[in-house]
Amino acid sequence: MTAISDVRIRCGHCRAIFACPVAFRDLESLESAIAEGLQATCPSCGQVVNCTMKNMMWRNADGSDGGVSA
Repeated sequence: MTAISDVRIRCGHCRAIFACPVAFRDLESLESAIAEGLQATCPSCGQVVNCTMKNMMWRNADGSDGGVSA
């Protein structure tokens, strides 16, 4: 399992980056939540964001970045 932290989402409407309201311990649980339809509301514009691997980013346990680049 790949441990992760600091999961963030990029809003497709206003492009704001915000903290994911759900904490994940590893990449596998994040991928599972995305497959089940994870959504979050953007605090900047109020739009509901459908979370995908293409609009999320996180920090790996080794300190490297994962997901899309900011």
